[in-house]
Amino acid sequence: MREESFSVIFLVLLLGIVSFVRAEDSTSTNFISRDPVMSDFGGDATSANFEAINSGGQTITGESVSASFLLRSGFLYFDTFTPKSQNWRWYDDETNETPTTALATENVAPSNVAEGNLIKLRMTLKETASLGGKDIKYKLQFSTFSDFSQSVNTVVSIASCAGNSLWCYADGGGADNGIITTKVLSDVDACASGVGDGCGTHNESATLASTFTHKKDAATEFEFTIKSSGAAANTTYFFRAFNVTASTSVSLNTGETYPSLSTEGAQLTVSVGGLSSGTATEGITTDVTTSPTTIPFGTLSFGAEVEAAQRFTVSTNAAAGYQIFAFQTQGLIRSGPAEILPVTGTNETPTAWATGCLSSASGCYGYHAGDDSLAAGSTRFVTNNTYAKLETTAKEVAFSSVPVTNEATDIIYKLQITNQQEAGSYDSSLVYIVVPTF
Repeated sequence: MREESFSVIFLVLLLGIVSFVRAEDSTSTNFISRDPVMSDFGGDATSANFEAINSGGQTITGESVSASFLLRSGFLYFDTFTPKSQNWRWYDDETNETPTTALATENVAPSNVAEGNLIKLRMTLKETASLGGKDIKYKLQFSTFSDFSQSVNTVVSIASCAGNSLWCYADGGGADNGIITTKVLSDVDACASGVGDGCGTHNESATLASTFTHKKDAATEFEFTIKSSGAAANTTYFFRAFNVTASTSVSLNTGETYPSLSTEGAQLTVSVGGLSSGTATEGITTDVTTSPTTIPFGTLSFGAEVEAAQRFTVSTNAAAGYQIFAFQTQGLIRSGPAEILPVTGTNETPTAWATGCLSSASGCYGYHAGDDSLAAGSTRFVTNNTYAKLETTAKEVAFSSVPVTNEATDIIYKLQITNQQEAGSYDSSLVYIVVPTF
């Protein structure tokens, strides 16, 4: 009776142990693996001549690591290709396949990166799951937040790059998807003459398919050629790799930082240039030569239309571009008094010269703004033969919504008198105001 009672108690304890063991099916579209994790087992088997005593078990899957070894437990251990970001460095000699002119030391953000300057980023991406990745293509994302928690953008392709794209790919030394020949970073695996696990690819686009295999456990160097195109002045930008093949961003390895840089401070350069007689611009050919500070019409003939021009050249890294305004301090007058009257067209509604210069007027003068697209997309001066009167209130004559480099705009001034205009020397003063928008 005591042996029978003991057997019952032992059975209850065994069932209690088994109740903590779990086995599940692993499935895919085409296959199913039954109970890939084995429960604890034990017991014996007997025959007439032999007895086999068995014990064993495995209750969980998982990974155990040490300084020298990696243990992955489970009947089937599932994982994915997992690259992580490590060292990085920026270079300025973008035409060299292997850059040598660094903007800063390794893992240090350069400053004063100029608008439109082509630069190269070399960065190490290390595979950390001991699983290689096939047909891997990386692109760059950027943000002004170091943790990419907000305002995450993708570097824009060369063909789609606009003045307000912020950051675009650019054409540098080495073909897109081509293998880099020489590593430059300190934590990369071997790479020489394009051979070695450390040799990654040049990247000058975000969409082109790739046949590159990122090998398991490899610390591989990749290159990205980019330029700023409307990036905000005096701002720090952070960059990270994005695995296009898997549609996932590449996270940081332990103790690492994302590549970063700071753009140059606010810049505005404006020059006013005179145009010589005989210059063709905005549908007219100038009749007199101007200077940066004077528009001398000279002696006028009755009925003759006389045209002159000045040229503005603007460069600015202002994120929202610039505007130029013009106004006169007084009308076109002489002592006496007498005045050559302005045309009837206004800056808001310019008119053709024949319409704005009334037949009853003894004389007329006005201006035409050579910028075909002004603020809010206005095209009021897009037609060449459109003129407005100068006023003592500042009016817009040029505009850009994005940073520019050496953008030129011509302003045309036109004058005509009849024999009814009183003789004399007439003059006025013009004031220009240039406003960058940062």
